[in-house]
Amino acid sequence: MRRTARVVTTALVGMALLAACNSGGGESPAPEPAGGPTSSPAEQTTAPAPSPTATTDGGDDSDDGATAVPADETAEPTDGADYSTEPQNDPGWPSSGGELLPTGVRVGSHEGYERVVFDFEGTGTPGWRVEYVDEAVEEGRGDVIDVGGDFTLQVIATGVRYPEGEDENGRVAQGSYGTDGADLIEEVRVTGIFEGQNQAFIGLDEKAPFRAFTLTDPARLVVDVRTTDG
Repeated sequence: MRRTARVVTTALVGMALLAACNSGGGESPAPEPAGGPTSSPAEQTTAPAPSPTATTDGGDDSDDGATAVPADETAEPTDGADYSTEPQNDPGWPSSGGELLPTGVRVGSHEGYERVVFDFEGTGTPGWRVEYVDEAVEEGRGDVIDVGGDFTLQVIATGVRYPEGEDENGRVAQGSYGTDGADLIEEVRVTGIFEGQNQAFIGLDEKAPFRAFTLTDPARLVVDVRTTDG
């Protein structure tokens, strides 16, 4: 009997200890998920992506609102155009070359020649004719224009359109353009658009040979005048 009582007492003590262990600290915490603790949605933060940085690739001659200087400013003609004092025109003259708006005139001095670039916006390629004239006579009006220099090249570009609205009207190339850095070219004068043609005059100190050709992307009409050191 004593042995049996001792066994029962031992069993009761073990059960009491087990019950105390299960009830003493409350519920056991849930196991942590693999990879560490997870914050609540309100606590999560996301770093904003960096804003793209705008870049501007303007040459020394570019400014706000001006036509950027093309990379191929010294490009050679692809149609074999050669220097001459005789009248020159494109093969399709006088056909229209597109729907273009004349927007700028630039003059540059290079080794062996001086270059005049007429800039256009729009679609197509301008048709053109360039020739020496005795007088600078404005198309439509018939007025004789005073252009600097002793000799005058007339430049006609076809395939142009009239400006639409005040914004475009303010960007159309017209009037007198300076020739800083040029020795042979004294002045470039653009009279404007008349019946789908854009008329301009290049005033020169001498009757030098010239060549004319077009460039694309964007559309440009180029007139090179050979200098005496060429």
